[in-house]
Amino acid sequence: MITRRRLGAGAAAIAAVLARPALAAYPDRPITVVVPFAPGGANDLAGRLLADRLGPLLAPEGRALVENRPGAGSALGAEYVRRARPDGHTLLVGSASTLAVAPASGAAAARYHPTEDFTPVTIVGTSPMGVVVPANSGITTVKGLVDRLRAEPGRIGYASSGVGGVSHLGADYLANLAGTSAQHVPYRGGSQTAESLIKGETLYAVDQLGSVVGQVRDGALRLLAVTTRARDANFPDVPTVAEAVLPDYELTTWTVMVGPKGLPDDVAEALSKAANAALSEPRVRERLESTGTTPVLDSTPASTRAFLDREFALYTNIVKRIGLKLD
Repeated sequence: MITRRRLGAGAAAIAAVLARPALAAYPDRPITVVVPFAPGGANDLAGRLLADRLGPLLAPEGRALVENRPGAGSALGAEYVRRARPDGHTLLVGSASTLAVAPASGAAAARYHPTEDFTPVTIVGTSPMGVVVPANSGITTVKGLVDRLRAEPGRIGYASSGVGGVSHLGADYLANLAGTSAQHVPYRGGSQTAESLIKGETLYAVDQLGSVVGQVRDGALRLLAVTTRARDANFPDVPTVAEAVLPDYELTTWTVMVGPKGLPDDVAEALSKAANAALSEPRVRERLESTGTTPVLDSTPASTRAFLDREFALYTNIVKRIGLKLD
């Protein structure tokens, strides 16, 4: 529901951007917002929603266009932006897979550091993940799943939306913390992941809640637990993995905007303020929330840098623990 408070906050954020003196000659041509995934996913939607509003919020005739550059677990799009001129006309809307898992794993296509080789701009939003199984699997708790994994080490299959993605990492991490192992079965997207579970091809998955919420609500999949430290407001009766069985388990995926290294401070600040204003608009907020993404409305380039450094350290530790190698 759109509240007066939401409308007021959004109007205030937009007014602040419009009141800011325009940067000289920026943007002087269309901004390219690179999405390192194929069209259609939550990351793509976030990029398109931002692109639609960034241009007009930066300048009266400003325009921003999305360019999808998928490949190498989303590292190809990141590498393209890393090599771009740092003038604010080429930006990346990346995920935890792009800016944490890929570089932490040492992938050949991701020889970059999320804050040393890019200029952090803004945190777009965070997304909880969930542990799901087929509704007819007979497993009703995450402890029951862990017991099954321990009883059949290396034989249980888990689905992911691709090698090196957060869903791959999250499911492998679950088995690892349980002191056992499972068989990775990668697919090409969230819809195929859910389909494999429903068909009984795999037993479990750790996926973004927005990707499986429909199948959970219609009864095809069962949500056993969420991966965040606190319970999700949309599923208050569903425990976290940490409280249910594995105290050290915590994982969140996210979407962040960055530019090439060396982006001028005033350009990064202008982009961050424009992004915050866009994310404060009720239409943008509601579209993001419909995919399970909670928009972050008050990030700055400095807070985005601190966030990326913290998350990269967390994912690096997980990658080392499970021994994930993408090459």
